Amino acid sequence: MTHDLTVPPRARVPARDRAALALLSAVTRDMPRHLADEAACGFDPELHTGPDLFTTESAEERVARERVAREVCAECPVWASCLFYALDARPETGVWAGLTAEEIAGLAGGRDASAPSPREVA
Repeated sequence: MTHDLTVPPRARVPARDRAALALLSAVTRDMPRHLADEAACGFDPELHTGPDLFTTESAEERVARERVAREVCAECPVWASCLFYALDARPETGVWAGLTAEEIAGLAGGRDASAPSPREVA
């Protein structure tokens, strides 16, 4: 699986976010796209996405699963690409680059600058 990690057109990105997206693009520019296929989450996707719709997960189980997912992300060789993609795609669920979908939404919307970085969590 490969993703287009280029900076989105200006019409889709508020001016305040362009600088951050440009920085992330610069960080991942020379990273081979095939590394996305080698992301650590590929070995256990359910760890990052959670159980299927037919399985219940208690709050304690979710917190424990997300903690382990964050640890996996912290050691992932493509976490910067993942973060860039997540800020652009704004997923509604899962753990991306060590951040939950809610934390990503906060960062992308500029509402939660205090969200931990993937490396800080691990």
